[in-house]
Amino acid sequence: MDIVSIIVQAIVKAIGYLISVAVLMGKPILVSLYNAYISRYLLAPQFAFPNIVNGSVGVGVKELYYFIMFEIYDPLLTIVAIILGLLILLNSSLELGYDFRNLLIKTILVLVLSNISFFLFQDFLYLGSLIYTQLWYFGLPWNSFSSGQNILSGLQIGGQGGSILSFLIIVIFLSLMLYLLLFLALRIAIIYTFPVISPLFTLLIIIPKTQELGERLWLIFFDVISAPILIGIPLILATYVKNNSVLVLGFLALADFAPLMLSISQSSRFTGNFLGRAVNSGVQRSGSMIFSNVGRVIPRPRGPSGNDRGGAGGQPITGSVRKYSSSLGGGNTSSLFFKVKQE
Repeated sequence: MDIVSIIVQAIVKAIGYLISVAVLMGKPILVSLYNAYISRYLLAPQFAFPNIVNGSVGVGVKELYYFIMFEIYDPLLTIVAIILGLLILLNSSLELGYDFRNLLIKTILVLVLSNISFFLFQDFLYLGSLIYTQLWYFGLPWNSFSSGQNILSGLQIGGQGGSILSFLIIVIFLSLMLYLLLFLALRIAIIYTFPVISPLFTLLIIIPKTQELGERLWLIFFDVISAPILIGIPLILATYVKNNSVLVLGFLALADFAPLMLSISQSSRFTGNFLGRAVNSGVQRSGSMIFSNVGRVIPRPRGPSGNDRGGAGGQPITGSVRKYSSSLGGGNTSSLFFKVKQE
């Protein structure tokens, strides 16, 4: 036996020993990761549904919210409401035919809602915690998902012959645990951040072009609140599994992706309508512009007989200038705040 074969065999044995050690230590590591971080700081009721008004982070959230509301948001919306009120008076006096009343009512409602939304968020969190706390204490002590040992009790680790397969199972479980850790940490960050920027999302609701986007952003907050409840149910069921690693894996994967699947199912209608209208409108307008200009020759300027390019009956020509007018105009192509006219 040459030196190369000896080295190869030594490497193979070393890898085998490392895999065996990883399999042997895998389950305790998973249990420690779950108990020390996920269960203790992210799934415990006092952390899963925090008090955003009190606490060290809550004080910062409250101060930042009040700064944005009283220094930026309220003055801006107040100015908008005053301008709309003046426009309504001017419109009624001069009979211009414009109706700003609905926009003024929406602005006032958004102003009121934004000033009380911070405390509404805390009420929503409290209602969510009432349901979640019942799940948290369900099945104590052996079927509670507060313990990683209960959840992974059905995880079956093979012996020496199944070390490679067991190692792969451990790797998959570790990946799912890390994903759950990241998702729950992101959820807590959203809970603290959303109340601060919620006035902006509320403002989007009164703009017709962004109304659906504003509503969807608000729904994200409710998805975030319900996430621990959706996560807790599969984890409780996992505690009843005995010697079936595949089923435990399925419950853990469902706990990871259930909030995401719910969010996708709710946003599919919004996304489909929004993108569908945008794509369909863009295709129709592009096709109309292309086919209307195929083979067209730029007409020569005519005299002031009524058929000149500046006349009301003039035809659009290739290379015409795109000018922007107010959204109250009669243009054909819409942007967010303007309409595009062809001249």
